[in-house]
Amino acid sequence: MIKQPSNHNKVINLILIYSLLLMFLIVISLFSITYKIEGLTFETVIRNDDPLLFYTIWNIRVPRLLLAIVLGAALATAGCLLQVITLNSLSDPEVIGINQGASCFAVLSILLFSGNQNSFAILIGAFVGASIVSGILFILSYYNANDYSRLLLGGVAISAFMGAFTTSFILFYETQLSEVLYWMAGKLSGAEWADNKIAWILNIPSITIAIFFANNINLLAQGEEIASGLGLKIIRTRQILGLLIIIMTGSSVAVAGPIGFIGLIVPHMVKRIVGSNHKVVLPMSALLGASLLAASDFAAQWVFSPVEIPVGIITAFLGVPFFLYLLRKRGGDFR
Repeated sequence: MIKQPSNHNKVINLILIYSLLLMFLIVISLFSITYKIEGLTFETVIRNDDPLLFYTIWNIRVPRLLLAIVLGAALATAGCLLQVITLNSLSDPEVIGINQGASCFAVLSILLFSGNQNSFAILIGAFVGASIVSGILFILSYYNANDYSRLLLGGVAISAFMGAFTTSFILFYETQLSEVLYWMAGKLSGAEWADNKIAWILNIPSITIAIFFANNINLLAQGEEIASGLGLKIIRTRQILGLLIIIMTGSSVAVAGPIGFIGLIVPHMVKRIVGSNHKVVLPMSALLGASLLAASDFAAQWVFSPVEIPVGIITAFLGVPFFLYLLRKRGGDFR
């Protein structure tokens, strides 16, 4: 007979896992801020007698790192919620087209308002695109509750459709082609404190609310019949979670472009470590998502130095093989 671990041991294990993830994030953060900065010492930071060094750290490195942390946490949380709402373990904002919908309207806003540097218009455009695609997906999910492959294929089709629209928009504004294409690959370079203000104000409350709804999410993950029988208000819960997904995905796309697969990789890794209780899964996914995107951005900056690549390419290198592995492993069972 296998002896089950006691609650005390489970708590100790969780504390250990959280501590290791936090230490990893701290180490990555220190490397991201200090790597290859000549003349950087603790004394120079305290005295603040080098304007160039001060500018490099506080106006380039730190805003970029903080943006990676909050977007990684938001995208991982959005992936958790999306998998529960669609009852599809392969759901991710990138895979089923939400990123592409947000990108399509954000690109249109960039092309129309780039002369005015209208970040608010880009944000609204990203929200509109994410809302449209999310609405279509939730309708498909409602009418095909037991056909998970159809939902996944529907998302892929929507993604291709939105991608075609985005390409069409770009063709009308060829002079801005390189700028838009670099943004569409998912990038954190050029991150500013204003970007962080938008990202943190929108995403931290959204992540907190998602964690607050963990009990309802656990019920919804059991299936609508069981959740409804236990008194859960299905429609209202789905609406709230859907709104959180739109906010987190839309804001992420608006400030950094479509960064994919964080929402696919992280929830699966966390659930394999700690199980499926979303009271634990959601906060741990946020922490791991923050660490993974910060590490990916560090790699994007320095692996091919002096050439820097968009972080979205790094996450795609990680995410696509992981997606194919899950697809093969499940053999057509997408639940």
